[in-house]
Amino acid sequence: MKAKILLLLLFVYTSSFAQPKFESEFERVTDSILTNPLLPGMIVSYVCGDVTWEKAKGYADLERKIPMKLDNTYRIGSVTKTFAITVLLQLVDEGKLSLDDKLSKFFPEVQNANEITIRMLADMRSGIYNYSESQPFEDSIEFRPLKAWTGQELMNLGTSYPNYFPPNSDMHYSNTNTVIIGLIIEKLTGNSWQNEVKKRIIDHLGLKNTWTANGAGMMGNYSHGYMQMDSASNNLTDVTTMYDVSWANAAGDIISDIHDIKIYLKALATGQFYSQKMKDERTNWASNLGHMKYGLGMFTIGNGFVGHNGGIPGFTNISVYNPETNCSLIVMFNTQNTAVSPDRIAMRLLQAAGYP
Repeated sequence: MKAKILLLLLFVYTSSFAQPKFESEFERVTDSILTNPLLPGMIVSYVCGDVTWEKAKGYADLERKIPMKLDNTYRIGSVTKTFAITVLLQLVDEGKLSLDDKLSKFFPEVQNANEITIRMLADMRSGIYNYSESQPFEDSIEFRPLKAWTGQELMNLGTSYPNYFPPNSDMHYSNTNTVIIGLIIEKLTGNSWQNEVKKRIIDHLGLKNTWTANGAGMMGNYSHGYMQMDSASNNLTDVTTMYDVSWANAAGDIISDIHDIKIYLKALATGQFYSQKMKDERTNWASNLGHMKYGLGMFTIGNGFVGHNGGIPGFTNISVYNPETNCSLIVMFNTQNTAVSPDRIAMRLLQAAGYP
């Protein structure tokens, strides 16, 4: 049975309990989820002022019984989108384009290009079809997992389908939007979107264990990633190097670790990369999704935390920061399965720490 490939789990779960001694509750919650046979291991980082609670639990490598460690690298999935759209907003600041420019300025061949703005690509209100929901993409992932994709191929696949809705009339999460943003970055700079992310963000912040990935290989002291390939069995398959992640492109191909992501999250949430105007534009949340509001390539949840979550074969995470309280939370699982969601655990941990 083929695996379902996701880049984002767009929901947040709430629970109703909280205890003053959050450390013991953190231990209880994280230990309890590790009893799930579909979860090999996890990394959890909660840093709030001078309080730090960070634990690596379970296994980074099931076959060799190698424990998870805090410095393990992992695929961050759709947290990549926050990097790509940060570069886009910097280019707006530099006068290279406007958020109100029409997509027809760059790709006139796309359906409704005269009505879709750059802003609609970033806040998922363009209506453009998500290539990773298409049957040809799923077939390719199953039968040609090492196929190398170009951004143009991914855009062409997504835009070969009818749009979900008229531009700006609704919100549908689509990886095609961010792939197109990556292509626009390349048109405007003459460089790959990967090189622009490296120069403008990774090198700028001095991130030592963050890379835009190429091919199927992992880098750093990495955790292995696992998937349940057959829903009738709890057996897990090591998919760490099974897929060429070029299919994720600007929508999800970055590798990092919690130490770098903590640095990046603070810079992201406090608007250190661009002007106050761009910060305001980014946090003008266009779509209200219950306990989550989505803006320009990132979301906010009801307790003031800002960031993104992501899922890619073998890995899921949620990575958020609260600029008002100087608190960050990262939860990473080395599996991708809707039955075990970092989002749900993150909300339980935040409530245990006193956030409503």
